[in-house]
Amino acid sequence: MLKTVSASAAGLIAVFVTAAAHAQADGPFTNPCAAAPNTDFDFWVGDWVAFDFETGVVQGIDRIHKINNGCSLMQDWSQMTDRFRAPGADFRYAGVSFNSVLPNGDWQQIWVGNYGGTITMIGRLDDEGTMVLKSAAFPTQNGGLAQRTWYWDPKEDGTVHSWGEIRQKQTEDEDWGDPIIPWNLRYVPRADAPELSAAE
Repeated sequence: MLKTVSASAAGLIAVFVTAAAHAQADGPFTNPCAAAPNTDFDFWVGDWVAFDFETGVVQGIDRIHKINNGCSLMQDWSQMTDRFRAPGADFRYAGVSFNSVLPNGDWQQIWVGNYGGTITMIGRLDDEGTMVLKSAAFPTQNGGLAQRTWYWDPKEDGTVHSWGEIRQKQTEDEDWGDPIIPWNLRYVPRADAPELSAAE
């Protein structure tokens, strides 16, 4: 016996049907992911070496490529240092993220690390052209709240400055505290980073 389709599933089906009908009515199909906001994160696509922004020490390799006919970005991060290694783990930190545009034009990133758990971030380009993604507030071990904000700032020389901020507060009514910077990276195209061969 068939089950009743949920309201959310029915809404999603309606979107697909409407899009198909629109394409048929207006002529040849045009990939909606070939234009903004779906192209707003294209500057991050590439094969990168990530260096600590302050010290210049290699931190990791990040490969970002388009999937789903250009409608999504997939990130594959490999940490090249013991930073973020879980206590007792015999392997370094790594993870992947999937990035795509929501119906309202916001970007959503879902990060999955190799020690378990996921992080969901949502945002868009700011007025300066920096991609800013932010998480919902989440509880901390000490009973307070924290919130993550990640930034990707493309530079004219083809590099990308990317960093993270975590702010905390003890109660809902308090203002967020000063940011903690867990990572601060300068992305350089791997083809422009021959010094990496000595570090691998």
